[in-house]
Amino acid sequence: MTTELTRWPEAEIGPELHRSLQSLLGACFPGYPERSYFKIPPHFRYVVTAAETVQAQLGVELRVIRVGDQILRTFGVVDLCVRDDQRGQGVAGRLLTELTGYATTCGMDFVILFADDDTLYRRHGFTRVDNPLTWVKINDHHTIGLAESVTPHELMVRPVGDKTWPPGETDLLGHVF
Repeated sequence: MTTELTRWPEAEIGPELHRSLQSLLGACFPGYPERSYFKIPPHFRYVVTAAETVQAQLGVELRVIRVGDQILRTFGVVDLCVRDDQRGQGVAGRLLTELTGYATTCGMDFVILFADDDTLYRRHGFTRVDNPLTWVKINDHHTIGLAESVTPHELMVRPVGDKTWPPGETDLLGHVF
């Protein structure tokens, strides 16, 4: 089966593709909201299709964050998922490789994400970090507060250039993705 990988600016995704993405996200993440994004829409997505059927997607947020005294340019990975019948064929790795290449082209410092299971991400150069985090808490299109100095052990980072992840508190300057 021939697949096509396309980078879509979120603003250019039409209703039909949004419905297909929502269907995929709902199938991959039980309890996912009845929309094509979890908290807020990503800035862009990579979408893998075959015979006009969405096989996989990876949302990306462009974010400047503060870690200690450093300001870092990052891409944040959102809702990477692959149809159940397409798993184990390298599709997720292909998405991560594509994003990392684009991050290099764009001059990002890191690609970052949150993951419970780190198996795939470690194979693609990500490592866990335990910096205390601050972020805006959002639920169902409402800002509900600020989480401060919390250390979720799910944060993973991958350097894009030659920078080393710095120590110190990390302020996501927005919501968790």
